[in-house]
Amino acid sequence: MTNAPDGGAGLLADTLTLTRPGPVLLDGLDVVLVPQDLARAAVARLDALQPTAVGAVFAHDGHWGFFLPVESGDPAWPTPARYIGAGATLTLPPAPKPGEGAGWIRWRHDPLYTAPLLLHPVLADLTRHRPGGGPALPPPRARLLEPHMPWPKTALFDLDATLTDHAAAFHRWAGEFAARYGITPAEVQEAEVRCAGRRDRFFAELKDAHRIQASLATLHAQYRRRTAELVPHRPQVCTAIRSLREDGWRLGVITNGDPATQRLKLHRARLDSLFEVVVISGEYGIRKPDPDLYRIALDALDTDSGAMIGDDLDADVSGGAGAGLHTVWVSGGRDLPAGAPVPDHTVRDVVDAVKLLREHAHAPLPASA
Repeated sequence: MTNAPDGGAGLLADTLTLTRPGPVLLDGLDVVLVPQDLARAAVARLDALQPTAVGAVFAHDGHWGFFLPVESGDPAWPTPARYIGAGATLTLPPAPKPGEGAGWIRWRHDPLYTAPLLLHPVLADLTRHRPGGGPALPPPRARLLEPHMPWPKTALFDLDATLTDHAAAFHRWAGEFAARYGITPAEVQEAEVRCAGRRDRFFAELKDAHRIQASLATLHAQYRRRTAELVPHRPQVCTAIRSLREDGWRLGVITNGDPATQRLKLHRARLDSLFEVVVISGEYGIRKPDPDLYRIALDALDTDSGAMIGDDLDADVSGGAGAGLHTVWVSGGRDLPAGAPVPDHTVRDVVDAVKLLREHAHAPLPASA
């Protein structure tokens, strides 16, 4: 068994030809299939251990599939994991399109592989302590409070698309950008969908298609600044957060991004005076879902427990769970994708999240539906 990568390019190319789940040759790589509950626990541990340890992961008949370098079958994988060697054919989901990812838990090219020398011992330990050999596992984190106990009055909030209306800011910016360069707002929105939030591709595509003279760096810098300036003030959000403070809650913001840009968004939303702590990835060189970023925020609030509220299932739900926090997913009306990290609770927006926190801070917390 080795952690060295080998092959995999052919498999990725094959998934691009699929329109629905279909057979793909495992060319230059192995796979281990792990029952979903066991896999989720393993991913939580690996994320906490080393953020780059887990590569692309797909859903397959109640299991999660992890790509491995060839010849990763020795030593044998612990039961109930199922090892499949290179050269076999396996049904895989199609490569995700912008805004879609059905069938993929994580879609990563770098790294594509999960490190077998880390995954194997984690699975061995989890299966060794699996209660009664049954299908259920303890939650994939060191939960500090049981579900029937009240939550502590500490909460961390994501910023973009949770506390702030990112979609509204982007829509306003798209209109200004389109007018400036003589294109239609629809063309800007279509490029956003195609590039799925990848700003490098987004601006490169628009620059080439419309012969924009400004450099990519300039376009990106202008975008960051202007979308921050265009973040709307939402009085109902300010009122909700203020109600938590008045009720004795300790509150923090934890967000990925450029420090100046993220702080400007908070200011424009009139939220900057409502939080004790603001932790921004650009100030520390680590990003959510890294549990170390969460620990910085929790340490600043002098606690090791609380709730994490955010819209991103990987950064906020998986990241918060990995740091031992209760998680509240701000879904915006979206359904939970198959195989995605499962939050403790789901709400439509941040105002509903505040209602949940206030209602159950001193009362038994019901299980999520």
